[in-house]
Amino acid sequence: MFTKLLKHEWRATRGMLGTLCLVCLGASLLGGLNMRYLMWASTAQEMQHNTIIVLNTLAMVAAIIAVALAGVAALFLYIGRFYKSRFTDEGYLTFTLPVGTHQNLLSSMANTAIGMVIMFFVICAAIGLWLVIGFSAMDGFYDELWRNLPRLWAEMCREIGGIKFGYVALFLGNILCGSACEIVLLMLSVTIGSIIAKKHKILAAVGMYYGINVVFSVVTSSVMSMQVFADHSIGQIFSTTLLSSLVQTAAVSVVGYFLMYWLVDRKLNLN
Repeated sequence: MFTKLLKHEWRATRGMLGTLCLVCLGASLLGGLNMRYLMWASTAQEMQHNTIIVLNTLAMVAAIIAVALAGVAALFLYIGRFYKSRFTDEGYLTFTLPVGTHQNLLSSMANTAIGMVIMFFVICAAIGLWLVIGFSAMDGFYDELWRNLPRLWAEMCREIGGIKFGYVALFLGNILCGSACEIVLLMLSVTIGSIIAKKHKILAAVGMYYGINVVFSVVTSSVMSMQVFADHSIGQIFSTTLLSSLVQTAAVSVVGYFLMYWLVDRKLNLN
């Protein structure tokens, strides 16, 4: 049943997600073409056409904003879906399905995580497309890059090889836990706001999210300050900071999820 619920969540959001992906790629194509023109104009000494240069610059800035907003819009899409399917009239149907509260919440979280991973790779592809088109204005750029690629790769491997594996593992762990923590906090804020507010539930959710983040930031800053003022080396401070951040975000994710579970299971009233 969990698989069917996850499939239903995916079907409810895939259309809008696909639209956002197309917008992101289209904006990168526009930005790449404008970047290519600006680079060509600078090398060809055609910068005297001020109106065209200004229009191209504005178009490139608009493309940057569009790519950035596509990622933000994707996150709002999934949080909005969570709110609509759990705390509006649709919630009556959702909570009558023959699934437990854990499955109900985890299906929404898993769908959000899958969608944001897809959006992340689309944004990376958009940036790559942008740069490929933009730098094509430079004659011989890719030939030079191809000739120097083995040397650049060797230097990059040497630099990466100098980084301790523990730092890399902690850094990647922070990214994963931080992303999961952000999803949990957003959904927890929506849950609390929808339960405590009779009206203006979205406004209450925004206020709860702000309040939770203020408390979390104060705790994180206090812990980091104690580590900085401790008598440790830079390497020890860096590793300790990464480890403590990982522990904090993991703990907040777990506590936040079970608090959300308790609120939905015991305090939610859709009558």
